[in-house]
Amino acid sequence: MSENRRMTSTAARINRSFTLRLVSLLFWVDLFVLLLVTASWCYAQEREALGIAWQPNLKRGFSVASAEKWYDWPGSVNYTFRSPQQQEAHTVQGADFFRQAARLTVALLCAEALLILSDYGAGRRRAERLLAPLRRMAETAQSLDKTFDTRKYHDLEESITRLDVGTEDARIETGDRDLKGMEDAINGLLRRTQEAYRQQTRFVSDASHELRTPISVIRGYADMLDRWGKNDEKVRDEAITAILKEADSMQRLVEQLLFLSRGDSGRQHLDLQRVDLTQIAQEICEEMRLVDPQRQFIVHDTAPVYARGDAGMLKQAARILVENAMRYSAPGEHITLRAFISDAGESCLTVQDNGIGMRPEDVPHIFERFYRSDKARKREGGTGLGLAIAKWIADAHDAYFDVITREGVGTRITLCLPSCPQTPQET
Repeated sequence: MSENRRMTSTAARINRSFTLRLVSLLFWVDLFVLLLVTASWCYAQEREALGIAWQPNLKRGFSVASAEKWYDWPGSVNYTFRSPQQQEAHTVQGADFFRQAARLTVALLCAEALLILSDYGAGRRRAERLLAPLRRMAETAQSLDKTFDTRKYHDLEESITRLDVGTEDARIETGDRDLKGMEDAINGLLRRTQEAYRQQTRFVSDASHELRTPISVIRGYADMLDRWGKNDEKVRDEAITAILKEADSMQRLVEQLLFLSRGDSGRQHLDLQRVDLTQIAQEICEEMRLVDPQRQFIVHDTAPVYARGDAGMLKQAARILVENAMRYSAPGEHITLRAFISDAGESCLTVQDNGIGMRPEDVPHIFERFYRSDKARKREGGTGLGLAIAKWIADAHDAYFDVITREGVGTRITLCLPSCPQTPQET
C-alpha cells in the first residue's frame, strides 16, 4: 500500500507541475489582452472626442461608483480626460463597455477553468498509466517475498529507493542474475517515462517561446508608438498594423494548442461519413486562389474518390499541407492536388510542390510539434504546429502520410486513408 501511495503522489506532482505552467501561461495572456482592449477603448474615446491623434499630456482619470445590484457591476464608470489647453474635461460613460468586458472575461475564465480541469484529469490519468507497470511490479515483488531470498528483495527495494529519476542515466543495477529481468523492465519503463517527460517539457518550453515572440513584437511596436507615433501618422499606422498581425498570429497559435490539447485528452470527436476527396481538393484550390491569385493551384482528375472520415477535419489537414507547400515554394510556382485510389485500395489525397524540398534526415521529424529542420532559419508565417495537427487528424482516421521529397526539387505528401466503397450500392 505504501508503494501505491508513493506512486500516486509522484503522478500527482508531475501532473500538478504541468497544470501550474498552463495556468500561469493563460493568466498572463488574459491579462495582456485585457489591458490591450482597455487601452484601445480609451484611445478610441479620446480620438472621437478630440479628433486628434494620441496626446501624451492629457490629464486622464477613472471614477467608479458601486452598483446597487451585484449583477450590475461595475455600476457607474466614467473616463475623464482633458487637454491642458482646455478648461472643460471630457467625460465618457464606460459602464456598458466594462460590463460587457467583465462578462466576456468571466466566460473566458470559465472556459479556461474547464480546460484546465479537463487537462488536469487527463494528465493525472496519463501519469498513472505510465506508472502502472511499476506499481504492478512492486506488488508482484511484495507477493514474491515468501518465494525467494528476502535479501534480494530488499536489495531491489533499496535500489529503487536510491534511484534519482531526475538524472539522464538513471537505472537500477543490483548485479543479481535472478533480478535481471525485473531490472530490465524497470529500466525500460524509466527510459520511456523520461522520454515522455522530456517531450512534455520541450512542448511547454516551445509553446512559451512561440507565445513570447509575438508578445515581444507587440511590446516593441507599442513602445515605438509611444515614442514616435504621437505625431507621426505613418509610424502610428505601421505600429497598429503590426500589432494586429501579431495578435492574429498569437490567437492562431493558442487555437492550435487548444486543438492538440483536446486531441490528447480525447475530447476531439469525429463526425465520420462518406467524403469525396476530389471535392475537398477542389474546394481547397478555390480558397487558395483567392488567398494567392498569382500562384497556380491545379487539381488533377475530377472523378470522385470517396473515403470515410470527418469532412471538416480532412479539409483542415489538406489545407495545412497546401499552406506548408506555399510557405516553402517560390511565388508563382504551381501546387498540384490529386485524389486517387492506390494499388492497395486506399483512398489518397496528394499535395505536391516544386519548392526547396527537405533533407532525408528531417523527414522522420516533420510531424513533431515545433520541429525545425534548420535551427537558424526563421519560419515564415508558421507556428510549427500545423503538420502536428495534420498528423493527429491522420491518426484519428487510422490513416498515414507518405512523404517523398528531394532538396531543390520539391515535396509530395500523400494522405492515405483506409479503403472505402466507391459506389453507393456497396455502402
